[in-house]
Amino acid sequence: MALKGMGPTKAPGPNSFPALFVQKYWHIVGKKVLEFCLKILNEGEGVKSTNTTIIVLIPKVQKPTTLVEFRPISLCSVLYKLVAKTIANRLQYVMGQCIDKAQSASVPGIMAVKLDMSKAYDRVEWDFIKEVMIKMGFELNWVALIMKCISTVSYTVIFNGSRGRTFQPSRGLRQGDPLSHFLFLICSEGLSALMRLAKQNGLVK
Repeated sequence: MALKGMGPTKAPGPNSFPALFVQKYWHIVGKKVLEFCLKILNEGEGVKSTNTTIIVLIPKVQKPTTLVEFRPISLCSVLYKLVAKTIANRLQYVMGQCIDKAQSASVPGIMAVKLDMSKAYDRVEWDFIKEVMIKMGFELNWVALIMKCISTVSYTVIFNGSRGRTFQPSRGLRQGDPLSHFLFLICSEGLSALMRLAKQNGLVK
């Protein structure tokens, strides 16, 4: 299901093989791909080996002269996306029980916060996501698996066709990661819960 839900030619990762390759030649590579992904999903092993992400800068204008005139896109590997999409497919069934309706509707008397999403994704603290998920009642092994997915990432920027050095972040979510949307909602719910608690305690009006 995860593989069928992936765009065939979207964002090939470091090895340049798009999802189409795995989809078309599943009868050849399927058994090995399945074994690799299930080992990560069931035992939490091997995430780091497939979690290298290439960042490509796409020009927003005809002749860009500054970095803000580029849009960065993350190219995750197909194997990582298979794992992340499988987890995301499970998450979507419980998100309705985790997220307050106030996040998607205008409710009188409740504070609204407008966020710059491009910057907000970059600033998400991993420990905060972990604590909120535990507080919501997610099983510890499940939380550990998700934390491995987001914390073992490494980045390489491609500039003028050449790869730069590899570096590791200490926070943030990738906009090309199938998990990021759900994790950002969980993070936002944590913030909403803290605001509701502060209101109940008379700390904010």
